Amino acid sequence: MVGSWYVVLEEETERYASIDGHGYDLYRWDLTRTVEVEGDRAAAETAALALADSYVPERIARFLNPGGRPERNVYRLPDGTLLVRMKRSYDEIRFRIGVGELISAQEEIEGERRPERPNGLKRLFGQRGARAGSPIRRRTESVMIPRTEPSALGHRVRNRW
Repeated sequence: MVGSWYVVLEEETERYASIDGHGYDLYRWDLTRTVEVEGDRAAAETAALALADSYVPERIARFLNPGGRPERNVYRLPDGTLLVRMKRSYDEIRFRIGVGELISAQEEIEGERRPERPNGLKRLFGQRGARAGSPIRRRTESVMIPRTEPSALGHRVRNRW
């Protein structure tokens, strides 16, 4: 709803890519969750701080033992965003939590689809049944020729497959 305050969660994702024989770790921020908060900006900042203290990303949560918790450092950046750094014994992940007011929202409108460009075969032979008035050709049923059983031929046939 326009005018509402939201808590926005962005997680850092890591992907490995090999380019020209060299390996690279590619990092980027992905929007993971948005939560609408009832109230004003102060209520949204309180909800963001609570989320920063309690949220555990799946990449770390799936390896936690029952009752265990990872190391967590929460930093408030100059623009008001919270940066959370979580560490386990061998893994580290970062995520950002921000507060924002929704100022514009537009619904998706699906436009007209472009006509498909015919590929080479359709250009050569035309589209069967695509034009109005052209008869639709259907495949005729193929005629099955019964096979004679090997025992009926009077000799033994070995199955090779």
